[in-house]
Amino acid sequence: MIYNLSPLLCMKRKYMMLFMMILGPRQPGNDIDVYLNLLINDLKLLWEEGINVYDSYCQETLCLHAMLFCIINYFPTYGNLSDYSVKGHFACPIREENTSDIQLKHGQKIVYTKHRKFLPRNHPYRRMKKTFNGTITDEVVTRHRNGEEVYNQVKNIDFMFDEHQKQKTTEKNIWKKRPVLFNLPYWCKLEVRHCIDVMHVEKHCM
Repeated sequence: MIYNLSPLLCMKRKYMMLFMMILGPRQPGNDIDVYLNLLINDLKLLWEEGINVYDSYCQETLCLHAMLFCIINYFPTYGNLSDYSVKGHFACPIREENTSDIQLKHGQKIVYTKHRKFLPRNHPYRRMKKTFNGTITDEVVTRHRNGEEVYNQVKNIDFMFDEHQKQKTTEKNIWKKRPVLFNLPYWCKLEVRHCIDVMHVEKHCM
């Protein structure tokens, strides 16, 4: 949406811009960086130098700057774009090893629990045993890593691709490689970089 238009115009069909990438029989996986590099080069140009555009309303030329302030995606795509393993026991790229999870005894499925710790300390749900897992919780949320801390953690991760284009890392790490989005000079300073579509997430939470 072009939000600098009036509210009556920005939602009109002729002012919407639709960007699509139609994939083949296989998704690109880690090779998504091949596509993203082209976008990031343009975004760096728009952030650092800008481009001259003509404003037909004011009838003058101006230098246009732009930035990418967040990405909206569902959870598997979050893993591709952030180059993080969003499966298993450390499925949250923000909490990492502090992710609260259990593996179901019969189905072997991993589910993520202890969401009551996000509630205020005096919330009545914290004291409800029967409704939840039979326990009272006093846990509080620990501070999550900000963008600069994440960048410092992943900037030196080495990786290579074999002949089948499957990634091999030089060390075991829940991060696959340094996310290509960190090539944007402002990406690590954003408070919220990925907005999650919860439709594919909430059914796996308890």
